[in-house]
Amino acid sequence: MRRFAVACAAALVAAVIFVPSAKAQGFSVYEHDACIMARGAAGVAAPCNQASAIFFNPAAILGGTTKFNAEANLTLIAPTGSYTDSASRAETKLNNRTFPVPAGYLTYQISPRLAVGLGGFAPYGLTTDWPVTSQGRYIAYKTTIASLYFQPTIAYAITPRIQIGGGPDYVHSSAQVHRRVDASTVGELVQTGPNPTDTMTIFLNSLGVPRNTDFADAAFDVSGNGWGFHVGILIKATDRLSIAARYLSRVKIDYTGTASFTQVGTGIILPIGDLICPPLGGSGCTQPTPLDSVLALGFQAGGPLAKQNASTSITMPDQIVAGIAYKVLDNLTLLADWQHTNWSVFKSLDLTLQAAPSLSSPENYGNTDAFRFGLDWQATSKLAIRAGALRHNGASPDQSVTPILPEGNRVEGTLGVGVMLTPHLRLDLGYQYLQQQDRRGRVLDPPTGTAPTPAMNTGLYSFKANLFGASLALGF
Repeated sequence: MRRFAVACAAALVAAVIFVPSAKAQGFSVYEHDACIMARGAAGVAAPCNQASAIFFNPAAILGGTTKFNAEANLTLIAPTGSYTDSASRAETKLNNRTFPVPAGYLTYQISPRLAVGLGGFAPYGLTTDWPVTSQGRYIAYKTTIASLYFQPTIAYAITPRIQIGGGPDYVHSSAQVHRRVDASTVGELVQTGPNPTDTMTIFLNSLGVPRNTDFADAAFDVSGNGWGFHVGILIKATDRLSIAARYLSRVKIDYTGTASFTQVGTGIILPIGDLICPPLGGSGCTQPTPLDSVLALGFQAGGPLAKQNASTSITMPDQIVAGIAYKVLDNLTLLADWQHTNWSVFKSLDLTLQAAPSLSSPENYGNTDAFRFGLDWQATSKLAIRAGALRHNGASPDQSVTPILPEGNRVEGTLGVGVMLTPHLRLDLGYQYLQQQDRRGRVLDPPTGTAPTPAMNTGLYSFKANLFGASLALGF
């Protein structure tokens, strides 16, 4: 779930762009196969399908009784959440939306020792959608991150019991951040004496502009590409016990795009003698003047709030997963996985705008560990029943909990079934409930030039989600 940070030093821009980073972290997506999803997402040592093994363990695309395998998966994520201000008890709820996450895979077994495949999946992504009137709208009211991985894969059996596999990953990533800008935080450079150097910056809140007065809607839209790799190993220690591991590399993405600003009317009239008249500073208004006409100059071509280029670089973290699968009975398998994700690559984020200086924003994420447990019971030749549980810690430090992704420690429970529709076609269904520990966070950026601290956390974030998955697997 990656936060974008943007800042400007000059006039209006300083107040507009101090943008957050996109935290793909807590919304790292692992639900790319409904069968494995139903088992608590445990599957590195025994993927459900040879095709989806492209993501869960590339070494496991080899084996089974069919040469050609294809799978289409769709996961629906329905989050609910809220922010409650500790002082006022005012509550803001996330907009009710459901987000689809598709995945698709193809594999072909060339020989008993060699197989190839191609997969598409999205291991990192998030969408948080708050009302435009939310308390945290000056950080972000809508954030969308999507990182799509395309992976050609090859697997080889070194011995009848040891398989390896892997392939390169081409990654296309895009990000959009929407936020409002508070007019009261805008600083205007005004002349206070006869000499051009007789100037000072006056912030509009000191002239009576109320706090929480929206005057601009900022939208940042960037995208980029990168390359990584994915490798796995599967060891069938006995006919009942398998152990395995996989490694998905970090990927650096260089993003380019635009920053756009749309004026929002304030309806405020500046009185005669106001220091910021004529527009952008002067000796005072000679008549009542709409504040909107003063601010409008910044949105014109060549102004600090005109549409401009934006760029940044973000590294998608690497992850390692290790696990075991043990057949307690011929029709009952128990599974356990451990996943470590290297979120500490987010130490800082640098972002550049065409009309603004570069900014380095501290992130200081921590690494996360997930523990997954599942069981798979083949009740009949045509029906499988599955269940699982998992838990993992959050990556964001206390000072980074914001409306973009207010993530934290989570526990999750899963259920599902698999049904053979025909000898060659299987339908898998999975359900997952996610409960996150409530966590204190903030709804405002720190003052320009300062770093956020836990002391800025003024309320409580609550979050949970229901996930529904469906997969169709074809083999012949």
